[in-house]
Amino acid sequence: MAANNKASDAPARNALGVSARPSAVRLGTRRRSEFANALGARGHARSSLWVVYSPKARADFVLRGDLQFGHFLLAESDPTVESADYAPRTRIEAIAGQAVAAIVDAEIRLVGGRIVWREITSSDAVASHAAARATLPVLAQITGSDAHEVATHEVWTEKEIYACPQRILNWLRILPWLAQAREWPLHSHAKQVAALLKRRTCITLGDVLALGEHGEDALYAAALFQGVQHGRYASDLEVRPLDVASRFCLPGHGP
Repeated sequence: MAANNKASDAPARNALGVSARPSAVRLGTRRRSEFANALGARGHARSSLWVVYSPKARADFVLRGDLQFGHFLLAESDPTVESADYAPRTRIEAIAGQAVAAIVDAEIRLVGGRIVWREITSSDAVASHAAARATLPVLAQITGSDAHEVATHEVWTEKEIYACPQRILNWLRILPWLAQAREWPLHSHAKQVAALLKRRTCITLGDVLALGEHGEDALYAAALFQGVQHGRYASDLEVRPLDVASRFCLPGHGP
């Protein structure tokens, strides 16, 4: 049966207008290899496989399931998340064993430094991992006594992940912009976006796109979205669809 292969980094527009920098290993080749490995691990299961690029991890991942993909969109858009590992099984298995590693889908480091092990599951299936979940308080004590960083365990279901559908839909569109700009240094673009916001306090996506010359408008947009990702700018992305009129403001000034 053909795999249900969905990629979250399909182009946000036809092209960036600039040439991507070559890397030692072609991105398409690397992703095909990752997908083939994940497909083999999936066996006969019918869950979707999503090939994604995480700006917060600066890495590619293959996510096994639609809920995992929804959580990915939520975590990447959360300014309280500093970094994320969406394939932490090897690391967690070394610390906590196979039973715990099997239920942890993401390891999240929050801005304050706290580490969270997130289990992503449907609300109907929460009870199925109760035995493995029961070992986590003991694990926290052990890791604490061994001077490891203590991880908090959280269960996320579709109720938490899709609590704000508009946010999820907008970041489904935004993350491809960031994926396309992954090989490009955005420091100068970010400085110009920050200067524009400092002058006006609130701006629109259209204002940012207008900064671009010679096809670099998408890079300015990527720099803006990076700022939202990391909490430098507020936005109306939770309440209205993304378009050129979407508003972005300095914290405390709107939108």
